[in-house]
Amino acid sequence: MSAIITRTETAVTTTRKRAGTAIAALLAADALAHAFWATGATWPADSTATLSQGLLNADVPFTPRVLLPLCALLTTAAVGVFAHSRGRGGRLTALVTGAVAAGFAVRGAVGVVWVLGIGADTGSTFYRLNLLVYTPICLGFGYAAARLARAGLARTPGRIIRARATGR
Repeated sequence: MSAIITRTETAVTTTRKRAGTAIAALLAADALAHAFWATGATWPADSTATLSQGLLNADVPFTPRVLLPLCALLTTAAVGVFAHSRGRGGRLTALVTGAVAAGFAVRGAVGVVWVLGIGADTGSTFYRLNLLVYTPICLGFGYAAARLARAGLARTPGRIIRARATGR
């Protein structure tokens, strides 16, 4: 019975680490993109107006004053999720991971509204990117982040298995 418990705990730990690494990597890549745009670069677009429309479906300033706080927030979120997936930081990193899940969920829900053609031109680059990239990523990573956060706020499966095995 002990070998089964150990194997199950190892599988849960490995899954949490992989999920946390993937989520943290996505957030870190987004932070790097924001830092890059803060330099004045507009890649992959021709101008800040095109970049803004392609990413956000709105005209917003791509200035360091706007981008650097987002970069810091995304970096902090990435570190929090990564730490939580390794069992570090306790409730604080679980709450950070929960906030990340909530952020992904909100963006995913708004993305679904845009996919339905409400508030987005169905012929625009943004519409296609939202349909094929942004919304699926947000919904998938939001689900993974929610599962990861929940595991830190509730009793972990390893503890439940140990309790059942010992009769508690």
